[in-house]
Amino acid sequence: MIRLRPERTSALLGLDVEARAQRAILTGLGFDASDDLQVTVPTWRMRDVTREVDLIEEIGRMKLDEVPFSLPERREMYGRLKPGQRKRRLVEDVLAGLGFSEVYTPSLVAEDPRPDALRIPRPQSQEMSVLRTTLLPSLVEAARHNLDAGNEGIALFEIAHVYLPNGELPTEPQHVAGIVQAPFARAKGAVERILAVVRKRGTYERIEHPLMHPGKTASSQHGPVGELRPGLLEGEWSAFELDLDGLELLDDWNYEDVITYPPVKQDLAFTIPEDVLAGDLVDEARRTVPELREMTPFDVYHGKQVGEGRKSVAFRVEFQSPARTLTDAEAAELRQKLVKALAAKFGAELRA
Repeated sequence: MIRLRPERTSALLGLDVEARAQRAILTGLGFDASDDLQVTVPTWRMRDVTREVDLIEEIGRMKLDEVPFSLPERREMYGRLKPGQRKRRLVEDVLAGLGFSEVYTPSLVAEDPRPDALRIPRPQSQEMSVLRTTLLPSLVEAARHNLDAGNEGIALFEIAHVYLPNGELPTEPQHVAGIVQAPFARAKGAVERILAVVRKRGTYERIEHPLMHPGKTASSQHGPVGELRPGLLEGEWSAFELDLDGLELLDDWNYEDVITYPPVKQDLAFTIPEDVLAGDLVDEARRTVPELREMTPFDVYHGKQVGEGRKSVAFRVEFQSPARTLTDAEAAELRQKLVKALAAKFGAELRA
């Protein structure tokens, strides 16, 4: 037997329900209720009606259309996203803004590029027997599925844990990977935007990757980016994978003025030895000329005009001062300073 207090019913429902009406509702539902609301629960309801509040819920169901609509009063609010959660959301927003769609793929795969990847002792199937150490193979399969469905302009990304062998229990860093139906520049642009969110500048070196085109693959300090090997997917594709845990999100922001004084823009082409990377020239130029705002390569040429064992790399260069508008003479002086620095370190020659 359960004691029901009529005033308690009215308080919880926010609705004034007379004691006689409460007794009538319960009686109509098969409960035995005395005049003082001592309620006996029928045998078929003993599992779900065990407390006074359960009886109030039964009355509330019959009075639901009369219960007033109101929001609960909130006096205080605590809590915020952890740094890792904020970083993940920022990266998700960046990739979504670049036209990528998020996908979720299984952590268990049939095989993995690493021979020491951890295997499940008793897998449910051969296709789900290995804990993956990289996200890219799964994204390739997701892209292939979209191609088979007739989709075009595919751009996918995933943020998930990978499982790196480390004794009996793996380490589980969080990675972000993307694949896009476009040349190398699209994937590298996505990487640059992600690094910009955490205020990192990417430095790249050539590498080889089992899924990527030799000669069109680079690695930043956070992971690979490049074009997929021909034949993996129909068309031209590029992809990237970054160690998200290794990208520290800083809380202090330093803003730079980008519009008060306009930049001076020039196109410069240098002939350099074949083995010199364009990125090395950019790094040296930034160290030498603080007023260098941007230096972006846009063309590479090989031919008799530049000589054997050399190549020509063209850059779009921007000089900008935070204090004043640069004059033509000042811009020429900065250009000459840049040219001398690259000539001294790399043997670079400015093409006429």
